[in-house]
Amino acid sequence: MILITGATGNIGTELVKQLAATGNPLRVVTRNETKVSHLDPRIERVIGDLHDPSVVRKAVQGVERIFLLPFLFDSDHAPERLLLEEAKKAGVKHVVMISSGAVRLDVKGIARLHREKEQLVQESGIPWTFLRPGAFMSNVLQWIPTVKSQSKVFNPTAEGKSAPISPSDIASVAALAMTANGHEGQAYELTGAQLLSVHDQVRILSNVLNRPIQCVDIPIEAGLENLRAAGVPQLIVDSLAIIWARLREGKGTFQTDQFQKLTGKSPQTFETWCQEHQFAFAP
Repeated sequence: MILITGATGNIGTELVKQLAATGNPLRVVTRNETKVSHLDPRIERVIGDLHDPSVVRKAVQGVERIFLLPFLFDSDHAPERLLLEEAKKAGVKHVVMISSGAVRLDVKGIARLHREKEQLVQESGIPWTFLRPGAFMSNVLQWIPTVKSQSKVFNPTAEGKSAPISPSDIASVAALAMTANGHEGQAYELTGAQLLSVHDQVRILSNVLNRPIQCVDIPIEAGLENLRAAGVPQLIVDSLAIIWARLREGKGTFQTDQFQKLTGKSPQTFETWCQEHQFAFAP
């Protein structure tokens, strides 16, 4: 039995699809039953909060492997501590956890929290695999309001480049790590194969949508103020301030070929991802 936390998120949704296709027995845990009501009835559901010990004990019963999407803003790591404690009691053999490529930068904020969660898993004594993706292609969904209302994207990173990866490709590596031997004790840094600036990404999206979209460079502080106004937690704001500055300076480039080496396939291109999600940007 495989337990999937975060089953309704960008990665979890794709992972459920991929693992269900393999015939592996699956169980998902979620707080919102309606979000998993469409799943194959053979997929077990545990409804509740992972802060609740009774929910966690029920979720891990009979489970051999866990896909863990951590609660990033619980700085005391209470749900992860509880899950790992109960998982060890239940005899879980492997935990595959989503971390972040930002860990390699050793900066404060999000990266530090991700590393603390990695350390918790390592200290649990349960065999582990960490997935450390760089930028997600799905991050561009944050552009939807200004693309729809102004046909503009406001960019605080100038010509800085990253190699975004699709959530589907991250899920593919997670599925591989959970169904094949030899991935225990590994930390995989995952990116796409294309180095792209925001200007490049906007140009690709504009071509896919077949309408002009302008990429407008703005100062970092203006971008941070937009995040604050939108209610983004200060922890993310502080972390992005550092990451954006590194990108603008040309120091933030992060690209690996680990996806290709692990799966034997090329990562999804940003253009293909845009084609699959163009409906989201429709006026």
